Amino acid sequence: MREWLGGIAGMLCVMTVLLQIVPEGSFSKYVRFYISLLYLLAVAGPLLRLISQEDTLERFLKLELLKEEHYDLETSVEGLQELKNESFRTAWRNEILRQIGEITAAYGGTMEAGDISLGEDDTLQGVNIKISTEEGSGDQIAEQIRKEISGIYSLAPERIQIARPGGR
Repeated sequence: MREWLGGIAGMLCVMTVLLQIVPEGSFSKYVRFYISLLYLLAVAGPLLRLISQEDTLERFLKLELLKEEHYDLETSVEGLQELKNESFRTAWRNEILRQIGEITAAYGGTMEAGDISLGEDDTLQGVNIKISTEEGSGDQIAEQIRKEISGIYSLAPERIQIARPGGR
């Protein structure tokens, strides 16, 4: 700002000297006209710079808006990743329960209810199922199912709980 005012003051001095040097006549009106144009441009300089910086400001605002949109997109992707992981985990649980139901059916039982527990790395940590079998063969079938689940899923037999109506 200080430089601008100094430039304006200097230009006024030069213009005044030029107007004094130029003789009166038809030529002096052209000199005055061009000196006035230069003076107008010098005074309007900061305004012209502001207008030219408006493009820079607009670009800056657009870039900031794009950064904001990118951040929102990253946040959305993280949310989708969590949803994907949860969907995967649910599908994994359902598939294991379906397989345990097939194992139970292969031994002549019916899985009425089931639940599994998964570890941090989605490995099977425990099985808790409720089965129904024909009367008289329930304990033997439950033990066979326990051994089969233990062998397939590499799970300790004590981590496999099998409940039966009227049984243990």
